[in-house]
Amino acid sequence: DRVGISKSVIYHYYDDKESLLAEFLDVAHERFLEQIFGQEETTPRDELEHFLTLFITIPPVGCESETELTQLAKTYVELRTQSISNPDYRAIFTDSEEDIKRRLTETIEAGIDQGEFKPVNPERTSEHIITFVDGVLFRQATTESIDSELLHSEIQAHLADRIYR
Repeated sequence: DRVGISKSVIYHYYDDKESLLAEFLDVAHERFLEQIFGQEETTPRDELEHFLTLFITIPPVGCESETELTQLAKTYVELRTQSISNPDYRAIFTDSEEDIKRRLTETIEAGIDQGEFKPVNPERTSEHIITFVDGVLFRQATTESIDSELLHSEIQAHLADRIYR
C-alpha cells in the first residue's frame, strides 16, 4: 500500500512472500557487493577499509543514525536465522557469504601482490574478517551495549599488526 502497488500485482510475479523475500535478498546482496567492491581506482587497503566502515563506524556510513544501522542489523539477523529452517534462505546466505569471502580473498591477494599487505593466508584472513563482521551485526541487532568506537579501534589495531605493512 505504501508504494501504491497491490498485493495481487506483487503475487502475479512472485508465488508467495518467501519467493519475494528471496528475490529481495539476492538484489540486496548484489547491490552490497557493488557498493564495496565496485569502486574504480581503489587500493586493496581502501576496499578492505570501506568494507569494515560500512559496519563499524560512528555514525555508520550510509545510515542516517545508529538506529538505522541497528534496524538493518536486526533485519539481517532475523532473515539469517530463518535460514536454519528455510533451505532457500540458507542457499542465498551461503552464496552471499561465499561471494563476499571470494571478493575479500581477492582483495587481500592483491594487497599482498602490491606490497600493501603482509604475506598472510588470504582465505583464513577473509574468514576471520567475515566472522568478526557477522559478530558485530549480531550484537548490534540483539544488544544495546555494543561500543562501535572500541570495535573499530580493535579491528584497526589487528589489521595494523597482522595485515598492513
